[in-house]
Amino acid sequence: MSKKVLMLHGYAQSASIFSAKTGGLRKSLAKAGYETIYVNAPMRLQSDQLHNPESESELYGWWQYGAPDYTVDDALETIQKAIEGQEIEGIIGFSQGAGLGGYIVAQYKKLIPSLKFGVFFSGFKLMPQRFEAAYVDKIELPSLHVIGELDTVVEEGRSLALWDVAQEDKRTMLKHHGGHFVPNSKDYVSKVLNWIASVTAEQEVKKAEVDDDDIFAAIDNMGKA
Repeated sequence: MSKKVLMLHGYAQSASIFSAKTGGLRKSLAKAGYETIYVNAPMRLQSDQLHNPESESELYGWWQYGAPDYTVDDALETIQKAIEGQEIEGIIGFSQGAGLGGYIVAQYKKLIPSLKFGVFFSGFKLMPQRFEAAYVDKIELPSLHVIGELDTVVEEGRSLALWDVAQEDKRTMLKHHGGHFVPNSKDYVSKVLNWIASVTAEQEVKKAEVDDDDIFAAIDNMGKA
């Protein structure tokens, strides 16, 4: 059974556009045994919501960009329907998709219990008060935060707000010299894949140790009833 990673696109993108923009990463994940699942966000954008109203593509958002107060109920419902019956091992998100991904990883036990890691390109913390409780207990899953030094759409301070709510021993930061995009060069793709391999291998070792402890405890308890 292949391992599965949920891919969450940014605002005014789509599953197909994000797949194309992450081609190098997607192919490397496939070589590592991961199936990538790209999902369209629930809100189809109208021409007056786009910077380029002449775009011929169908573009989507997880919520309305720039709205001071918003919910992610429709976004979560869309994702749950898309992954129903599947075990998702990781989330990789970009921009608005990374903000949503960080929120999901923060509540993975309730939303996607099978999750093992999150990768956030130009990610940010969801700021409306209704989301604050999700971050009280810091993100305990391994998280990779990829920040563009020239990103003017999601500025570094916003990405650091998400970084700050991740456990110190579980978070890793990776910077690139570009702006608001997913770096797709071999060098950066290798860094992301190496990080995923490292954290998942560590989790497997810990799981094996726990399983061994359970076996030894069961043996110790034999005949004590």
